[in-house]
Amino acid sequence: MSEEEVEIFHGDRPPQHAEGVKKAKPKANTIIAKADPVATAAPAEAATPEALAETESDHLAQEHAEATEALEAQEPEYHFEIDPESLWTMPPAMQERMSNLSSAAAMTNERLDEQEKAIAKVNKALKQLV
Repeated sequence: MSEEEVEIFHGDRPPQHAEGVKKAKPKANTIIAKADPVATAAPAEAATPEALAETESDHLAQEHAEATEALEAQEPEYHFEIDPESLWTMPPAMQERMSNLSSAAAMTNERLDEQEKAIAKVNKALKQLV
């Protein structure tokens, strides 16, 4: 780095004097939110943070209670009537899938047993070498 670049990098020299330094983009216009008419109509005592927290928590508690009441009113009663004969029968596609899964599980168990035996042999051979 040149001395000029070092000065600019360390902040010893303003970037306007440097060559090849891009100028900063102008800041975007900020939009100022207008005050809530309900909040401005509240008395000055309610404007304290403690009072605002209390009114907000009361409001949230009330909304929660109303929401739970609405959910309870909307939920219908459930009547589960299951045919006892259908409990122990499966469609043919499901029976085939279950059969395939059980055979795959059996093959996996066999492979794991073989691998366990091979690992035991390797461990035994390593112990003999040491």
